[in-house]
Amino acid sequence: MTQEPSGKTEELRGLFGSFRAEWLRERLFGLFNEPEYFPSLRDRRPCVLMGGRGTGKTTVLRCMSYEGQAALQRDDKAVWRPAYVGLYHKINSNRVTAFQGPELSEQEWRKLFAHYINLVIGEMMLDYLEWRLAKTPSAKELSAAACARIAKSFGLASAPNRPELAELVVGAKQALELYVNNLDSGQPTLSMLQAPIDVLTGELSKLEADEAPFFYILLDEYENFLDYQQVVVNTLIKHSSANYVFKIGVKELGWRMRMTLGSEHLVAPADYELIQIERRLDRNFNDFARQVCEARLKEWSDKTGSPLLSLDALLPELPYDQEAKMLGVADRVQALRRRLGQEVDRIHLKEIDDLQLYVFWSLEKQDYDRTAKAVREFVAGSSHQRDRYSNYKYAMLFTITSNGAKISKYYCGNRVFSTIARNNIRYYLHLVSTAIDFHQASGRGLGTAVSFADQTLAAREVGLQYLTELEGVTVQGVQLVKLILGFGRLFQILSRNPIGNAPETMEFSIKKRGPDDDGVEAAVSQLITNAVMNLALVRSPGTKLATPTDVKQWDYSLHPIFSPYFNFSHRRKRKLDVSERELLSMVDAPQETIKLLLKGKAVLVDDEPPRQLQLFNEYYAGAS
Repeated sequence: MTQEPSGKTEELRGLFGSFRAEWLRERLFGLFNEPEYFPSLRDRRPCVLMGGRGTGKTTVLRCMSYEGQAALQRDDKAVWRPAYVGLYHKINSNRVTAFQGPELSEQEWRKLFAHYINLVIGEMMLDYLEWRLAKTPSAKELSAAACARIAKSFGLASAPNRPELAELVVGAKQALELYVNNLDSGQPTLSMLQAPIDVLTGELSKLEADEAPFFYILLDEYENFLDYQQVVVNTLIKHSSANYVFKIGVKELGWRMRMTLGSEHLVAPADYELIQIERRLDRNFNDFARQVCEARLKEWSDKTGSPLLSLDALLPELPYDQEAKMLGVADRVQALRRRLGQEVDRIHLKEIDDLQLYVFWSLEKQDYDRTAKAVREFVAGSSHQRDRYSNYKYAMLFTITSNGAKISKYYCGNRVFSTIARNNIRYYLHLVSTAIDFHQASGRGLGTAVSFADQTLAAREVGLQYLTELEGVTVQGVQLVKLILGFGRLFQILSRNPIGNAPETMEFSIKKRGPDDDGVEAAVSQLITNAVMNLALVRSPGTKLATPTDVKQWDYSLHPIFSPYFNFSHRRKRKLDVSERELLSMVDAPQETIKLLLKGKAVLVDDEPPRQLQLFNEYYAGAS
């Protein structure tokens, strides 16, 4: 076995382990691959980029910033003539949540926050001017008169030049933050929402009349704004000027308020373009993920001179029949095949493999005569029997081994990883990097394929990491972890027992049963919203026209990143109905709720869980 030297390993881990944009820092731009929706994002109109954490919002928005565009230009001698100037700002929840409290009315807080937003955007624009002058000394400066007009629009003392104006704006923002935190008697003069931005961009447009800068104000993590703050910024989005527009990044269900201060509603496509990342990437995600991954592998290979396999060769797929063989299907059908061999004239035994034999043996409830009949028909080309096999061949892979096996189902191959990641580039890179870690820990280099076992164990490890991480990402984190543990166990039991059920039941819809209870409905709505925003659950439109806020019009499933850990299908197939009360009870009483949902097969909940789930035995036992 050839193991990579430690330096090469660390270099590779740095490239793959840094799957968050914040961790890559300046390396982010060199590794950037344009997603297919990028041209739409560059259009001169407001845009909402919506997707869960890890879908690439921050990477894309940072690469749209002027620093990112300059880095992507990759030519230090080129003249800086951008089509737009991106000003990137990540919403800091600690800062914006300070603008609330019983001491002031919402209207007073709104005025303070409007002034704060003016100052934040003004500071970014003045920072760009300083950067621009450093890069191009021949660029024009703001005149003294222009600086005075801009300062006045902010309610500041007159500034004779741009550097002093920039200092005044920074000082005003700091003074406002101190005032908000202390609410003493020294309230600063407040500017009118948007007015200073219009003045500042108007003055900047006069500097280079032929090629006036057009600004994209890029606001990331929009969900961190309070509700009234979203209304304030919505007003800016609605009334963008001829010199700037807003591009915002937000989690699904994180854009809670769509109205403006004038009680208008932002409507797509009239007011903005909505780019839902997961839907836009759905068809092409596998190719996009491959490009992102191979860019990192190529950089590592170029720097270290190390040979490597193609991504598909590095992460080989496992055909169903081969997987069944590795799981021990031959032992399960050995006696059956021996008995059928006595009827070789009637059954062409060589034409049916062990997995096919096992599926029919299971479907016919281990009845020899019915199994023999089904096998004969299958070999003869019966469309009915071939459909039965097609419907159950994948589902039956989950039933071959015992729950005590180290691996009772394999998850491997680049396409499987892409599906498990579900259009989430961070999840995908995490899966690949962890598989490489397991591979190298086994003493192997990237000139050999990652084993099926290492791929599976890596996928299981990533699922566990994201499960435990959820506890700290939201105030409902503990409830989300319990919700996943409950549904994960339910779907694992259903996967182990597909006969008599619809195979691969991995989704659920929420139905109201019994009398209306506003408290239950509100609790379900809050839990579902947090679960979807933080990727505990994923959703898709149900049979009715779905609105973003009505939880009962959507179908839900655990994020497939958790499927290798719990041992259920990563594919979207069939669903069951869950009542609102049953959904809440899955958090507080999972064992009893699982029994209720299993109905006539409630006894299955007492079966031994897979080895990896025994980490949570105390939870399952204590919550029953």
